[in-house]
Amino acid sequence: MRLPQLSRPFGNFPLFFSCLVCCLLVTGLMAAAHKSSKDRCNPKNVCRAPSACSIMKLKPPPAFAVRFKTSAGSFTVHVNSSWAPPYAARFYHLVRLKYYEGARFYRMTYKDFSRSSTPVPPFVVQFGYMGKPEVDNCWDDNMTSDQTSPVAAPGGNVRGMVTFSMGAIANKTEQVPYCSPTAPYCALGFSTNIFINYGNNSAKLDAPGFAPFGKVSEDDMVNVVDKLYKEYGEVADLCGTGSTDVYCNGYGAACKGASMDKFLEEGGGNKYLAKRLPRLDYVKRVNTLPASGTMAS
Repeated sequence: MRLPQLSRPFGNFPLFFSCLVCCLLVTGLMAAAHKSSKDRCNPKNVCRAPSACSIMKLKPPPAFAVRFKTSAGSFTVHVNSSWAPPYAARFYHLVRLKYYEGARFYRMTYKDFSRSSTPVPPFVVQFGYMGKPEVDNCWDDNMTSDQTSPVAAPGGNVRGMVTFSMGAIANKTEQVPYCSPTAPYCALGFSTNIFINYGNNSAKLDAPGFAPFGKVSEDDMVNVVDKLYKEYGEVADLCGTGSTDVYCNGYGAACKGASMDKFLEEGGGNKYLAKRLPRLDYVKRVNTLPASGTMAS
């Protein structure tokens, strides 16, 4: 009499086991590759080896939008890459790297604290440091670019326009081709910091070569950007006691403007700002969006 064959729960067990091992191996290799790719695109590693990060090889779309979710609400930067191609590309890469998440709006020159007989109009809000000195210094030291672009955005640095912060050098138009010969200085060298114009600053900023690459709508300016915490005022390093700098709006109501020297030193960063300037607003999350309408046309 033939005995019934015992069923095998896994059929051909050696074959099943081999397939299981292969699947686990492939999954592990894929996970390791993903982790390796993610590590290569960690902002700290990108500043040392940008070519190893696939994000840095991406070309920005002709037009795109970036949504900033902040502690004061959300606003959108609408970018037209043709306005200032090198700045649009750097902004696109920084957004894809999530560099701005956690960034404080540390420079707020909106309120007039000068007590001058001539009122100082609103100027800019600036941000762009992620708040980790070892990373921010690395980018400033290794990723500062001297690429330039003409001021092509309609109206230049008018209210709502978004522009990269740059260094100031003596007026040498052969080094900065888009700097006006009559400008008091030329703008050169951008890294991660950007600013949003609060007022019409074309007369101050267009001639040196600050070329806007994007724009924030008036609705977003009124509902969010204008409401960012502004009582600390200008950064302390720019506006020392008795300063006559044309861009100085004073320290703030309690003379507590941020010291960028302390912010960028070891142990500084967002920890310094949270302790010294706890009410600063900050970026929570950043996402790219499809280009919308004709905002940046």
